[in-house]
Amino acid sequence: MNKYLTIMVVPTKGKGIKTFRIPVIAYRTILLLSILFISLIAVLGYDYVNILRELYKNKHLSLENKQLKEQFQLFQIKINTLTHDLDRIKTLETKLKTITGLTYSLRDDLSPVTLPTQQELKDNLKKANPQNLAPDKPTSKKILSPTQGEYKQSDEYKEYKTLYEQKIAANFGLTTGYNYTKEWSALTQKSFKLADTFAHIDYLFEVNQKKSRNLEIQLALIDQKLLDRDSFLRSTPTLMPTRGWITSYYGPRISPYSGRLKMHEGLDLGATPGTPIYAPADGIVIYSGTKPGFGKTLSIDHGYGLETIYAHAKELKVKKGIHLARGDLIAEVGNTGYSTGPHLHYEIRINGIPVDPLYYILD
Repeated sequence: MNKYLTIMVVPTKGKGIKTFRIPVIAYRTILLLSILFISLIAVLGYDYVNILRELYKNKHLSLENKQLKEQFQLFQIKINTLTHDLDRIKTLETKLKTITGLTYSLRDDLSPVTLPTQQELKDNLKKANPQNLAPDKPTSKKILSPTQGEYKQSDEYKEYKTLYEQKIAANFGLTTGYNYTKEWSALTQKSFKLADTFAHIDYLFEVNQKKSRNLEIQLALIDQKLLDRDSFLRSTPTLMPTRGWITSYYGPRISPYSGRLKMHEGLDLGATPGTPIYAPADGIVIYSGTKPGFGKTLSIDHGYGLETIYAHAKELKVKKGIHLARGDLIAEVGNTGYSTGPHLHYEIRINGIPVDPLYYILD
């Protein structure tokens, strides 16, 4: 067995040939060490590349996590806004329930609800729902279905997605040409997919916010109409102001003083002196004093152009400017002014024009 290896170095011109003798064991040792060194360099290089990749991934995920936190806070603010809108709607619902006399309400849980009978519903609707109670539906732009993928065709969704892609690109330093660079790596593609999720959430928020606002507007209109209706009913003089008997109706009659045909612009109610006179509806006293011919007189403005007049009173119980509720004591039947006996002369005027009080009296 040869113990040495001969290495010859031959120059190009063939002169000065050099010969080297290397022990075989040294050659094998050098070869083995070279292989180990190359392997070590390869392993270290692979680990270094993986470390760089992990550093890039961690930096990418850190930026993505920061953006997710910021976006979560923005979504939380929007959810709080929507919650406040729903709270206002709930308050309106409770108010309408009180006004209309309904005994049930919307439930937030899934427990059984005792619904009113059909007759109770009819009675409640009769109390609360005049023919023109439902407000006109507010005109609004059609919102595409957020559950069937149609929303992706909407301009709002496309605008949201573009804005989020620009924001994501800015966070990762891809301010230009991101429409191409976003496809370079799986991480970048995954991050840009967040734009679709964010845009979808914003679109859902906009859909529900528009629905809640439209519902709130409709409830507010219904509430206003109910309040107006309730105020109008409370301001309509439907009660007989005093207890007695009708001695003279509204219309033309022979005047007991002049003996001529004259228009009687009110209703005469005979009663014993001192009989209480009550306000037939809510209103404000606009006159309390003495008038020629009418004696002690009281006038009440009920709003909506309605005014009632009470003449020939014995005593007036209220002064000008007092706010009255239906049934409040306002005066006593008397015989003051041009009167042939104790009675109440009662007038109802609409925008200053006398009308027959019997058109309003219900009792």
